[in-house]
Amino acid sequence: MAAPSPQLQQLLELGTKNMRLLAYMVAVAIFSAGVYTGFYTTKIIAFIPIAIFLAYSQSWLHRRLTSSVPAQATAIVIMLDGLITGFATALSHYALVPTLVLIAMLNASALSFGNLFLWIFTGFFCLLGSLVGGLMFGIQNGLHENVPTAVNVVALLGATFYFGLSSFHSREQSRALIVAQRQIQEQKEESFQLSRKLIKYLPTQVWESIFKGKRDARLQTQRKRLTIFFSDIKDFTETSDEMPPDLLTEMLNTYFEHMSKIALRYGGTIDKFIGDAILIFYGDPVSKGTKEDALACVSMAIEMRREMQILRQKWQSQNIDRPLHVRMGITTGYCHVGNFGSDTRMSYTIIGRDANLAARLQSVASPDEILIAHETYLLIREKIMCKEKGAVSLRGIAKPIQVWEVIDFHADMQTQSSWVEHELDGFVMHMDTNKVKNYDKERIVKALEQAAKQLKGTHIL
Repeated sequence: MAAPSPQLQQLLELGTKNMRLLAYMVAVAIFSAGVYTGFYTTKIIAFIPIAIFLAYSQSWLHRRLTSSVPAQATAIVIMLDGLITGFATALSHYALVPTLVLIAMLNASALSFGNLFLWIFTGFFCLLGSLVGGLMFGIQNGLHENVPTAVNVVALLGATFYFGLSSFHSREQSRALIVAQRQIQEQKEESFQLSRKLIKYLPTQVWESIFKGKRDARLQTQRKRLTIFFSDIKDFTETSDEMPPDLLTEMLNTYFEHMSKIALRYGGTIDKFIGDAILIFYGDPVSKGTKEDALACVSMAIEMRREMQILRQKWQSQNIDRPLHVRMGITTGYCHVGNFGSDTRMSYTIIGRDANLAARLQSVASPDEILIAHETYLLIREKIMCKEKGAVSLRGIAKPIQVWEVIDFHADMQTQSSWVEHELDGFVMHMDTNKVKNYDKERIVKALEQAAKQLKGTHIL
């Protein structure tokens, strides 16, 4: 059985405490009426202050137990109530109405905690207390005694008051619980909305691992073998000087949006945007294995190159004279990955020679060229067609690096490729036959025929 929520637990414990004190007061009233009518001896008067003392001492005991064993505190006190109630039934000569009232109040107190086993154990302690009390005071059969009406009336009035107040208190608890649940739901909604905003500032995989409790937001790094991707836009500085800031911002955000979607689709961790550059890595926090990570990274780069051709066509249709061209570098090696910084400000990123090497590779790449280090080539050569570029000296790297240029997938090179592209002055065409819908084929054919007819009828200087 699931434990009550902390809010419900607090409400139940508050109600149990108040109603327990009331039950003790009802018992005191019953015995006082019995003494007043002469049904009980005056010796019982000595037990009245004891009952009052027990009521308040158990409240003190409950507070002490809550600090040490919070889960069992209320259960222990209610079972002690059962022992005292059983003792009180013996003291009442087992008179029918007072006994039933005392046991009914005990059952209500035990059941309010919502635990069947607690109710059973409380009943056992009540029976035990009744037997001990009977042995101490002598078992007197009050069922057949002429119990004064005043005693029965006081007992019934006490029960009426007890259960009436208990119903009122239960209603108040229910209302408070509904309010608490509504507040909790609102807090959950606020937390969810906040987390949705934070995801835009954190790598998706890192955000998910933090919110699922798999990772702590603390300064911690580890050494892992990663595949690192670095890209930037060719001649971006000159482009930014010639374009209006608003148009440049729109272009750059469109570029980042499309590239980010591709990176996430292939499972890459987007580290950061540095001006016009993008740093992405594979292998943390989720890895499919070094070989699969490298293949996913290079596949991502190929799709990014194709996506850039589509974006350039879109920008040219908007009369943008300087379409963007991207250079990409990829390498595989060991880096330190994790949270760097301080307790007040940290960043999830990578540090290492191979991270620097990926940036150096893209710096020597031609526009729309993907260069990879030899370590990456060894991992992807079975599925990716590459052309050897030879040993290349890179700034900041002591020795020349064996470099390969990524051409395309072997499948697309050996069979009829689904990707058709032509890009000339005044003519741009990009088509992926795998993505063309059947109902669009006729429209595409008509568009090509119309373009061909117009081209044949145009006088070219």
